[in-house]
Amino acid sequence: MAQSRILVESHHGTEFGTQLRAFLQGRDRYQVDIIETPLADRKKVGNPRPDLIIPVLPACRVAAGHLLATLRNGEAHTPLLAVLRAADLNGMLETLFRWTADFLVTPLRAGEVLARVHRLLGRRTQDRTTITPSAAEALGLAQLVGEDPALVAVKRLLPLVARRDTPVLLTGETGTGKELCARALHYLSPRARRPFLSVNCGAIPVELFERELFGHHQGAFTGAGSAQPGFVAEAEGGTLFLDEIETLDLHAQAKLLRFVEDQRYYALGSARAKQADVRILAATNVELSRKVQDKTFREDLFYRLAVLNLTLPPLRERRGDIPLLAAHLWARYAARDGRPERRLSALAMGALCAYPWPGNVRELENVLQQVLLLTDAEIIEPEHLPIPHAPAPEKPSGASWKQSKAQVIAHFEKDYLAQLLREYHGNVTQAAQAAHTGRRALGRLIKKHAVAKH
Repeated sequence: MAQSRILVESHHGTEFGTQLRAFLQGRDRYQVDIIETPLADRKKVGNPRPDLIIPVLPACRVAAGHLLATLRNGEAHTPLLAVLRAADLNGMLETLFRWTADFLVTPLRAGEVLARVHRLLGRRTQDRTTITPSAAEALGLAQLVGEDPALVAVKRLLPLVARRDTPVLLTGETGTGKELCARALHYLSPRARRPFLSVNCGAIPVELFERELFGHHQGAFTGAGSAQPGFVAEAEGGTLFLDEIETLDLHAQAKLLRFVEDQRYYALGSARAKQADVRILAATNVELSRKVQDKTFREDLFYRLAVLNLTLPPLRERRGDIPLLAAHLWARYAARDGRPERRLSALAMGALCAYPWPGNVRELENVLQQVLLLTDAEIIEPEHLPIPHAPAPEKPSGASWKQSKAQVIAHFEKDYLAQLLREYHGNVTQAAQAAHTGRRALGRLIKKHAVAKH
C-alpha cells in the first residue's frame, strides 16, 4: 500500500508539529513532513502533493481564517485537519466549519489524532489485525509498573475485568495512569484486535459533543459538506475510552446514557438509528458520587458507567514503587536520548522518593524528561531535579543502592507520620483514615519509628 503524505504547517506551534509527527511517523502508511514557514506559497507544498494538510492555527481568528482560506484556495481537493489550542476555540467555530474538514483541540491525544487522520484519508482499519499476543501484553499489564499491594490488587483484577464486556469506571487522581489501565483492559480483552479510541471529554465543546460522538450526515448543519463518522463508529468492534467524564454537561450526559443503555445512536441529521458494538470505559479524577448528590451528574448514568469500578492509588501512597518507576522511565527516555549510560545517583533517587508528587506518575515522567533535556551531567544529583526537595540523608560509606533506598523511605515515613499525628492531635484512627490505611498498619509504623503521639 502506498504511503499517504501528510503535511504539517507548524509555523504557529512547533511543539504541536513535533507531537503530530511522533503520533503518525511510525506508521508505515504515513509520510509526515513539517514545514515551519507559512504554506501560503504553493511552491512550498512540494511533490508529491499531500493527501492531508494539518495546519496549526494562530490564536488570532482573522489570521487563522486567512491561513485556512489561502490553503483551501491553493489545495482545493486536499482535506484540512486544523489544530488549535482549546483556549482559542471560542469564536473560531464558524471559521473552522467553513474551511476545514475537521479539527483537533489541545491537548492532543494519539488515539484521537489517528482516528481523525484515518477518517479523512478514508482508511478506518486502525490496525485491526496486527495485534499479536506479545504486543497485547506490552500494551497491557507490562505498562503498569509497580509492586505496591494497592497497585498489585488492581493489576490482578484487570484480566478478570477485561473478559467482561460491561462498562468500567476508572477513578483516581490526575496522572495516576487511568488511560494506561484502560488500554490494558482493551488489549487483554477479546476486542484487542479492534480499535482503542481515547477521547478527552473536557476538550470537546459542549455544543459539539453529540456530533463528535455520533458523527453527522451531509447537510446536517451549515458547512457539513460531507458525512463524517463519529467516535462511536471509529471505535466499532473495539473500546471507546471517555476520559474526564465529569466534564460533560447534563444534556450530553443524557445523550450518552441513551447510547450506553442499548448501543443505538443517531448520527446528526439522520432519522435512522444505527446499532454499535463498542465497549465503554470511562475515567474521572473527582468523586462522581458527590456530583450526583449535587445534581451535576446524572445518577442513572453514574450507575451505568460504574458497573465495575477500579481505583488507582496516588503515587504518594505507594512510595516503594518510585524507584521502580523512575528506573523504568529513565531507561526508556535515556535510550531515546542516545545516552543510556546516564544514571540517577542514590541521593537523587532519595529526593524523588521524598517528594509528594501531586501530579503522580505523569509528573514524575515529566520531571525525568526535563532532566534529560536540560542537564548534561552523566550522574544526576538532587540539585539537577526540577522539584522542591528537603535535604536527603547522607549516604553512608559503602552503602548499597538497596540500603540507600531503605534509608530514604524510612526517613520519609518518620517525617510523614510525625506530621500526620500532629495534624490529628495524636488520634491514630483519624490519622489512619486520612492516610487511607488500616489503624493497625499505621500503629506498627508508629512503633517502628518511635514517633510520639502528640
